[in-house]
Amino acid sequence: MRSRLAAIIAFAATLPLAACGGAAAPVQQAAPAPSQLSIAMWSAPDTLNPVVAQTGYDDQIIGLLYDTLVWESPNQQFHPLLAERWDTSADGRTFTFHLNPRAKWTDGQPVTAADVAYTIELDTDPAIPSTLGSYMSLLVGTDSQGHNLAPGAPPAGVHVIDPHTIALQTKAPVDPYMVLYNIASIMYVVPQHALQAITPKAFAKAPVFQDPKVTDGPFTFVKYVTGQYAELAANPNYDMGRPKVDEVFIKIVPPTSMLAELRDGEIDVTANNVPLQDWPTIATLPNVKQDPVPGLGAQFMVINTARPYLASAAVREAIATAINRQAIVSDLLKGLGQVPVGPFASFYKTYYDAALKPYTFNTAAAKAALAAAHFPFRQPLTLDVPTGDQIRMETGPLLQQNLQAAGLNVQIQQYDFGTMIAQVEKGNYDFALIGSGYANDPLRSSLFFTCKGSLNLDHFCDPIVDHAYQQATSTTNPAVRKSAYDTLQAELQKQEPYVFLYQADGLLAYNTRVGGTAIPDAYGMQEPWLWEVR
Repeated sequence: MRSRLAAIIAFAATLPLAACGGAAAPVQQAAPAPSQLSIAMWSAPDTLNPVVAQTGYDDQIIGLLYDTLVWESPNQQFHPLLAERWDTSADGRTFTFHLNPRAKWTDGQPVTAADVAYTIELDTDPAIPSTLGSYMSLLVGTDSQGHNLAPGAPPAGVHVIDPHTIALQTKAPVDPYMVLYNIASIMYVVPQHALQAITPKAFAKAPVFQDPKVTDGPFTFVKYVTGQYAELAANPNYDMGRPKVDEVFIKIVPPTSMLAELRDGEIDVTANNVPLQDWPTIATLPNVKQDPVPGLGAQFMVINTARPYLASAAVREAIATAINRQAIVSDLLKGLGQVPVGPFASFYKTYYDAALKPYTFNTAAAKAALAAAHFPFRQPLTLDVPTGDQIRMETGPLLQQNLQAAGLNVQIQQYDFGTMIAQVEKGNYDFALIGSGYANDPLRSSLFFTCKGSLNLDHFCDPIVDHAYQQATSTTNPAVRKSAYDTLQAELQKQEPYVFLYQADGLLAYNTRVGGTAIPDAYGMQEPWLWEVR
């Protein structure tokens, strides 16, 4: 519209000269307005540092600035990104990635195998709070938590063959899917030449990530206005081809404003669910298309097992029994979801144990079990609830009522998401509401449930759980992996360090002007170089 208007104004400016018989001035063709795509998400990112990022809000932006070796489509197939192809050795222990020679950093330097090795060095350095450490434990030269046994260089299992070839060696034969899914598709590669002067202790909060100029993704960083939006521009030299969208704005939009901004065309795509109460209205908007999908994540209540009064599995099981999770799904979600059992999604059927069932809601039984466990009913308890997600905020009072009915003295504390996470990481909480995406490969959940997992927010440590993860990651036999993960799921339900509350359906929407063969959706920022807007 702006383009047409500019052309009309330029044409109209020549009319007086023509009417007076003078020679008409040449019409200046207005440059077409840049194509823009606005993506809305509820909360602000905590960091743009791809090595230490923890939240999906971080990833929404980081994933457009930095590339991984491969990307995975919803059908669980892997596709080239920085790596144009990859091989697996006959013994199932060496995985070789051949990099795209066209891949370049935005300062013109090539993306090399040395960059990949350097990234793994960072991700395994004990001094850097990387979220990928548990996955890196697959590699030779790391300990059981993925920490490098010889920091200051890449782990021993990382071999740079030539500038565009790198081999990763695992401690034992593993299913290739594990390496592709847990390392190659989630590890954002960073530029060694631009970052190597930063010490490991300073890396997490290095100022360079406030204005990341040397990146290799489909879009380049322009600016970030704290708490409002991030502005990105198409990378003209991107190895997969220049993106079709010139500018991307990732806007921080509170759920209460989502409907109005979709209706008015202020946002094009929702990266988080449309508030449930607005879903029927969205269906009436002629300029908006609904995009519902099965739930790709779960909301859960983390229990601080480091608290002496919450350390008993019997107490935690009683707390789970006190919560009416079906009421949350029926009343708050209007039936658009289900009650989950644990950290494995039912639609990823390979390792899901369908025999496990959620604890049955029973207030009287919960109260009796707490009394039998000698729970101190007068103990003040806090339930931390982050702002932003409306359903999660409404879940807080329901949980409070359920737990109070069982005799617990629970009070709600509300924080913005970042502040609440900081409180939880310090252990300053009893219960906290958090969500997480489900993963195709159950190894991802090890971040939460292993004794030294980088997201072990509940301070839970169980040797049976750790052994099950270890057994599942040291075999190429699917039956052995299935058996180990069945043991894992049963033990997690028995111990109940998290109460899995609900799995909401994905209620996303996008403006009808967004088209092409790919759009941002519930499955993530996939093929962003193919996004189109009309």
